[in-house]
Amino acid sequence: MKKVGIIGCGTIGYQIARSIDNRSISSTRLSFIVDSSLDRLEFTKSSLKNDKPKAFSDQDLLFHSEAYKSTDVVIESASRVAVRQYARHILADGKYLIIFSVGELVDEIFMKELESEAVKHTGVIHIPTGAIAGIDAIKSVRNHLDQLTISTTKSPKSLAGAPYFDIYENIRLHELTDRTVLYEGDVRRAVELFPSNVNVFASLALATGNISKIRVRIVVDPNIKVNRHEINVKGEFGSLEIVASNVPHRENPRTSTLAVLSAIEAVRSACNETIKIGS
Repeated sequence: MKKVGIIGCGTIGYQIARSIDNRSISSTRLSFIVDSSLDRLEFTKSSLKNDKPKAFSDQDLLFHSEAYKSTDVVIESASRVAVRQYARHILADGKYLIIFSVGELVDEIFMKELESEAVKHTGVIHIPTGAIAGIDAIKSVRNHLDQLTISTTKSPKSLAGAPYFDIYENIRLHELTDRTVLYEGDVRRAVELFPSNVNVFASLALATGNISKIRVRIVVDPNIKVNRHEINVKGEFGSLEIVASNVPHRENPRTSTLAVLSAIEAVRSACNETIKIGS
């Protein structure tokens, strides 16, 4: 039986909590939940029927609690700020950490610090596949690829609120009528401009091990009904073309339904030591 704690009770954290509570993820129990919003904490806790996790909004109280000390797997599903705030401590305690706010990990110095903590204290960093497909294949050819491009197309609703639109104030999402390329460039800048939409870019960068080989295109399309990711990989091995057309989650259009389902599967995999599928 694995005990699981969740940091962040937004769309992904809430759905994982519900899945553990209704026993869709077998052999797991929910030990704690964390969120800066007391309303989200209460809403999540009140929706559970079986588990009675401890609720925290303060990291010091969390780290000194028995609920945390007895936890095997910790899930970060809050924000890039939360990764900075919690990850080192969790890995230093030798725990299995699943990180969903992957954009923070494109900071190579910070990533190496986390790796060092994990190695030193036998912790584990798990980066889920998220809203794309083909990560296993891309990892297998990472030393043999020449280039990788990813084009992400989303509706105005899915991209609303990004810092990009504070910088480029002349682009008004609600006035767009045609498909428009907003950004073409590297991963690091994309993470800065679209922090709530770029986990797939960061996951690809970490899978390849060479962020400089990835080129990103972000497109807004007022007529699209899905979040579409098109990945093209070329190298001496041949080529890969991967397309994911994901329905936005009904509770949060910035998150794909596939990302939520992938998150639940990542927790299931972390808690099941009997069968592992995929490389």
